[in-house]
Amino acid sequence: MNVLKKRFAGVMAAFAVSALSPVLIPFAFDKNENLNGIGYMAGAMFWMGLAAGIAGYIMIYLRYKKIQLEEKNNKQIPMPLRFFSNRPAKIMDGILIVGLIGMIYCIVDVTVNQGIAIVFLLMVLTGVYAHFLLNGDVYQYIWNYKSEKRKIQSEEGEGRENEKEI
Repeated sequence: MNVLKKRFAGVMAAFAVSALSPVLIPFAFDKNENLNGIGYMAGAMFWMGLAAGIAGYIMIYLRYKKIQLEEKNNKQIPMPLRFFSNRPAKIMDGILIVGLIGMIYCIVDVTVNQGIAIVFLLMVLTGVYAHFLLNGDVYQYIWNYKSEKRKIQSEEGEGRENEKEI
C-alpha cells in the first residue's frame, strides 16, 4: 500500500507542476511583448506535467486494476460525474466550483486584473486535476483501505477496553 501511495503522490506532483505553470504567465513576455524563456518554460511545465500525470495515473490504474475491480461497487457512477465522494474531494470540488465561477466572471468582465484571472485559472486547473484524481478509482481504493484500517483499529481498541473491564 505504501508503494501505491508514493506512486499516487508522484502523479499528484506531476499534475501540480502543470497546474502551477500559469503563475509564470505575468513573466512570460519581454518589453516588446515577445515570448521569452520563462514563457517557453511555462508551456513546457504545463505539457510535461500533464503528460507525466496522465501517464503515471494510467500506469498505476493498470497495475492495480485487478485489486480495484475486486473492491469496486457496480452501482457507482462514472468517475468524471462523481463529485464530493470523500473529504479531500469535497474540498477540491468546492475549489473547482469557486474557480469556475471566478473564471466566468473574468471572461465576462474583460477589465479584471491579470493577477486575479491567474488565481482563478490556477484554482480551475488544480480543481480539475484534483477532481479526477480524488474521485477516481485509484484514490477510492486508497481511501477505502484507510477507512477499513481505521475501523479495524477502533474495533481492536474496543476489544482491549472490554478485556480490561472483565
